[in-house]
Amino acid sequence: MLQNDNKPTRYKAIGYVSHGGGFPLVEFEREVPTPKDDELLIKVIGSSLNPLEFKLADLNFFGNQPPVALGFDVSGVVIAVGSKVDAFEPGDAVVAMADCNGHGGWAATGGGGYAVVRQFLAAKKPETVSFSEAGALPVCFLAAFLGLYDHVKPGDVVYIPGGGGGVGHLAIQIAARALGASLVISSGSTEESKALLAASGAGAVIDYKTEDATARVRTLTAGRGADVVFDPTYNEDSYVNSAHAVRDGGTWIVLGVGPGRTTRTKVTYSPVDEILSGKGAAHINANVLTYFSNGYTFDEATKAYFRMAMEASMRWHIEGKVRPKISKEIRSSVEEINAGLSELKRASGVYGKIAVNVAHP
Repeated sequence: MLQNDNKPTRYKAIGYVSHGGGFPLVEFEREVPTPKDDELLIKVIGSSLNPLEFKLADLNFFGNQPPVALGFDVSGVVIAVGSKVDAFEPGDAVVAMADCNGHGGWAATGGGGYAVVRQFLAAKKPETVSFSEAGALPVCFLAAFLGLYDHVKPGDVVYIPGGGGGVGHLAIQIAARALGASLVISSGSTEESKALLAASGAGAVIDYKTEDATARVRTLTAGRGADVVFDPTYNEDSYVNSAHAVRDGGTWIVLGVGPGRTTRTKVTYSPVDEILSGKGAAHINANVLTYFSNGYTFDEATKAYFRMAMEASMRWHIEGKVRPKISKEIRSSVEEINAGLSELKRASGVYGKIAVNVAHP
């Protein structure tokens, strides 16, 4: 293993310490981890908040042994690499996603955190991309990329309801600026969210509180419907409405486990599959967490796909195609992270991403 030797052996991480009901988060002392053969150890400088963190703390649905450090979005500097790592070395500035069924990189000390990441879930960070912006991308970018990359063709009309969130505003940019959609339609309700949709590349913005979104999509497509619908809302009413908005023979993509499963504690009836079947439309789930559960083993093709996605996050950023909207930047403290996650949990007007400065003074 290659490494820089100027690192402590322990630090104060932020995460959960029980098998359920672990939110609000707490700080706890943790050993600085050692990377395995295919892993990098990163001194974490930037990160961001995701709903995944409070959901894991509340339900521990991967069955990890607490205490568990959170903060899966990672940007920082490599300080050690495993014996099989061939694309990175100590001193490289990187962006990465820590394994969702492992540990993240938030720390309570202000001097930075520590996370191990697999080589294929990392990319080198260009100097022109800040640690703050890089740390706001991985989880949400990968979710949007997984949902759209293999499904949107140049010239397609794409509908992304509720596009003002962390995944949604990146998905709009990917479809409109990187994949060549002829029109991206999205929806919001506040002036702030609608402004973000337009700035992200939505050619048509629907106010879902005052307009019939499905009817508007059909009007914008001369009655045909959208070629591709990507629904990142985690809302059953939205799923039903957006399923009606896809064209016959089109593609309906949902973020996460999908209709009837908007919570992990119960399954309810959803008419979405019947709606899609009547249209001959495809139903696809874009669920990054699938790759970190149920003993999933990454084959070489999947590793190459994730590596390509991580590299695209940086390439498209420097090309000006896909950049995160940071609505707020907070310090990496238990108090500020809990407050920010509580905002996400309430869905209380958070647009874009809340960045976390892990290495603040």
